[in-house]
Amino acid sequence: LYRLRNLVERCFNKLKNARRIATRYDKTAESFLGFIDITSVRLWVRHLST
Repeated sequence: LYRLRNLVERCFNKLKNARRIATRYDKTAESFLGFIDITSVRLWVRHLST
């Protein structure tokens, strides 16, 4: 269980590296969640290429 928690926490830390997510510039929840989706896909693709 701790291993999974660590994985999730590392994922959130990587998402927070995106300045737009960390500072929450977006006004609406839809655009904020959309940017989280885009950032998640970028992280996933980067992970697949390694």
